[in-house]
Amino acid sequence: MNYFLRALLIIVFVSAISNGCKSDEESLPAPTSEGLNTFGCKIDGKVWIANGLSNESGPSAKAIDAELRIIDSKTFYLMIHTSSDSGERVQLTLPKGNTGSNGLGNLYDKSFGIYYDNQFRIFHSMETNPGKVVITRLDTINQIVSGTFEFDAEYVIDKKVVKVTEGRFDIDLKTL
Repeated sequence: MNYFLRALLIIVFVSAISNGCKSDEESLPAPTSEGLNTFGCKIDGKVWIANGLSNESGPSAKAIDAELRIIDSKTFYLMIHTSSDSGERVQLTLPKGNTGSNGLGNLYDKSFGIYYDNQFRIFHSMETNPGKVVITRLDTINQIVSGTFEFDAEYVIDKKVVKVTEGRFDIDLKTL
């Protein structure tokens, strides 16, 4: 009986440790606002991280590329384009963004999100189920922008929908 209890405890202990440990590939970046140049989300429940260059992106491409232009004291233009080594990309564009919540649609003169899969299909955020980008930090002095995002994106040809959830980014525009 004593042997059985020890074996059972060892099995439970090993199982608990192996279930509690996740590899870096399974973990989203922490939701920080320090300019750590991170970008990640879940795409249909699977962790996706802007982690490198795809072969299709060319030699000068970056994992994260961003542009910020101040329009006036409350409004800015922000574009974040990211890629992974799998060839997938995520893009967020806020032509008239503001700190706080920004709704996403599918018109290019308004805020939108795009997911590009590794088969060169483009999935646009949708008016019927709008997502959002929440800017949690916009520091124009130190050039840091941080936030969260989520949206459903539809492929226009077959109407397939991809769910982009739990998104977060923390970007230092000076060091990209």
